[in-house]
Amino acid sequence: MRNKNRFLSKVAVLSVSLVLTSAGSINGALPLIQSGLKISNTEMELLSTAPALSVVVFVLLSAFFAEKIGIKRTISIGLLLVGVAGGAPLILKNYPVILASRFLLGAGFGLINSLAVSIINMLFDDEVETKATMQGFRGAAENVGNAVLTILAGLLLAANWHMSFAIYLIAFPILAVFWIFVPDVSMTDGTDHKSGAIGEQIHIPAMIWVLAGFALLLVMMMTGLSVRFSSMAVAIKGPNFNASNILAAMPIIGIITGSFFGLLNKWTGRGCLYIGIGLLILANLLVGFSGDNFTMLLVGYVISGIPGSLVFPFIYNSLNLYVSKKSMAFATSLILIGCNLGGFLSPFGMNLAQTLSGSSALGAPFPVFTVLLLGIALVFYLQDRSISKKAAVSGSPVNK
Repeated sequence: MRNKNRFLSKVAVLSVSLVLTSAGSINGALPLIQSGLKISNTEMELLSTAPALSVVVFVLLSAFFAEKIGIKRTISIGLLLVGVAGGAPLILKNYPVILASRFLLGAGFGLINSLAVSIINMLFDDEVETKATMQGFRGAAENVGNAVLTILAGLLLAANWHMSFAIYLIAFPILAVFWIFVPDVSMTDGTDHKSGAIGEQIHIPAMIWVLAGFALLLVMMMTGLSVRFSSMAVAIKGPNFNASNILAAMPIIGIITGSFFGLLNKWTGRGCLYIGIGLLILANLLVGFSGDNFTMLLVGYVISGIPGSLVFPFIYNSLNLYVSKKSMAFATSLILIGCNLGGFLSPFGMNLAQTLSGSSALGAPFPVFTVLLLGIALVFYLQDRSISKKAAVSGSPVNK
């Protein structure tokens, strides 16, 4: 087996995440695609959102494939799909075929998504600090990929809209590096602290479903903040205000926060969870009550870029406390499905929160989200107290 702690092995593992958030990186080309293919607005927007549907399906299937052919092969097939299907519109000129290629692109993302998390948990299961640091860097890699590929797609657009899809060709060098330097890992290798047995059945405890629901709500709120920010900024600054530069800078916040996750997790343990929830509460309050104060709105929006890089690495890093290696990929898939559904359901959640607020103001949903977040924080706090009491009675150590 190749040395998992080699620098190039770690870089290769992290590089897989560079492409995972790139479905919308070609959004800048959509108006030109619409005029070039003479399609409707709905058809145009579907090119951006179509991958999300197949992501949900193939995230579920990824655990099955990983069990049958191995994690390394499954991720490699996913990268191959990203490169081939993602880059196909470079030469395609027919809308239905391009749309089909976007669905296949989502299939590639889906095969990779949960396993990019699981492979870190499995490779570094016995190295707690390294595992936490790698999960933090993995989240940062997603933000780096999002920012860099979006910029590259914009630059390539100067040639023609077809060239924007060339960004997905990066999947091929990533595939080569991943295949050469990353050791294979089996979902059924040896024993672990959850089962002590080989070949056990997949078991998903109630806590994983709770975390999946939590992920859904978090993404729903953060997506709502991101979507509503532009409208609120224009309402304050006027119709000519362009929020694009602010939106493009947001991934940098995730990159910085994700890079420090391992250190913060070492210092605070479960405190990462509460810090993330607390910052999202603060962001919701600032945005919700910003009114005509653009500075307050901007500060709230910037703060909203931090919690995801704390909470999600914490969730992924904690999965081994609840499930065995055998169940790890499926548990990760459930969390990721929660994330994807949260993004899809965000407009409906915003509408419900708006109704509950009894106000038509753009910022009205966010104080409602604050109440929900306080309830979530209380649930986790009570659970932690319960675990601490049980550990005190049994005399077993409690994870921070």
